[in-house]
Amino acid sequence: MAASTFHLATLHRGRYMIFLLVGVCVVTAIVSRLPLQEIVKILVVLISLPILLYLSTKLSQNPSQWTVDSETLHVRFSDKKEESILLSEIKYLRNVPRSGGNLLMFFMQQGKGTKRFWRNKLFQADDDLNALIHALKQQNVEYYYM
Repeated sequence: MAASTFHLATLHRGRYMIFLLVGVCVVTAIVSRLPLQEIVKILVVLISLPILLYLSTKLSQNPSQWTVDSETLHVRFSDKKEESILLSEIKYLRNVPRSGGNLLMFFMQQGKGTKRFWRNKLFQADDDLNALIHALKQQNVEYYYM
């Protein structure tokens, strides 16, 4: 089989959570010092949430390129990290939809752990997730959509 390449909009989840939580704390700390009524302070924080969500997502992007060949799944991230997974070692793939994306979990044979990847759908164009899943199914990787 010739290698097939797919592009996914993945996210560095830890960086995303830090940016979002620190942003909310900073906005809340600044607004709490302003001489405004409490309802106005609450509204300012609530209005800032979509902006913080957007900025956190944009600052945490880590696009990836997935290559499936007859024996291996290669995942290359834009920050030059790379992971290789032997298809024979994958017990099954679980795709768990989350608000704003998907959690892709590769469960490995014989208790070798789980590989997790966060796919981002917020503020992104369509990516190749469905084609990637189809290619993995063709390689007899068991797939579950939870």
